[in-house]
Amino acid sequence: MANKRIVFQSDEEIASVVIPAPDYSGTMEDLLKKVVPENCQDSADIVEIDTVPSDRTFRNAWVTAKGKSVEVDLDKSKDIAKDKVRQARTPKFQELDIAYQRADEAGDADAKTAVATKKQTARDATADTKITNADSVDNLKTGMNEVITEVEGL
Repeated sequence: MANKRIVFQSDEEIASVVIPAPDYSGTMEDLLKKVVPENCQDSADIVEIDTVPSDRTFRNAWVTAKGKSVEVDLDKSKDIAKDKVRQARTPKFQELDIAYQRADEAGDADAKTAVATKKQTARDATADTKITNADSVDNLKTGMNEVITEVEGL
């Protein structure tokens, strides 16, 4: 039983994964009936552990259906990637706001323009084609990390 998991599509439209406790002595079928909500039983299945993704980067984009294990929904993953970019750029915006204020106080128009350009680049980061045009979850993860590195380096 250690190599089995129960998967089902939750009410939140995210795949839920049930890992049996090491000391559980019942069957996986009994556990499925016990832990899976009634309204989710039609999507529930018992699967091999190696069919459940080990990379949790896009965990909230996991989906499943009866007869399938867990898959990563690319469109949901793109939304998550954009959120991660937004989180990464928040401290950069704060830093750039301070730089802009200092340039304004110093009357340095060139510095203000440079900061404004960096801020626009950070704003546009969620629309970067490395994210929006990704054709696989692996490419999306790579692209997201590249975009985050670019934003942090502004």
